[in-house]
Amino acid sequence: MNYFMRRQQELNVAELNEPFSYDGFSLYDQIFQQLTKEAEVAYIECFAEPPPPIALTNLYHLAELELAGRRPRIKAPGTLQ
Repeated sequence: MNYFMRRQQELNVAELNEPFSYDGFSLYDQIFQQLTKEAEVAYIECFAEPPPPIALTNLYHLAELELAGRRPRIKAPGTLQ
């Protein structure tokens, strides 16, 4: 998540001011694809296997929420099974 936070700050993702796009070719979508591909390559280099498909997407969006100060805090259950 730290990688996504750092790169989003470097690319000023929070400052993008464009209308919602549903075609997948907006600047936001292009940045998202670029960063997740970079993270996937780094993960494969480190662990010799691809990351779970949803993991990078979740981390990217959690980084957005963290930077915006709106990351949800999840409480651990009292007992773990």
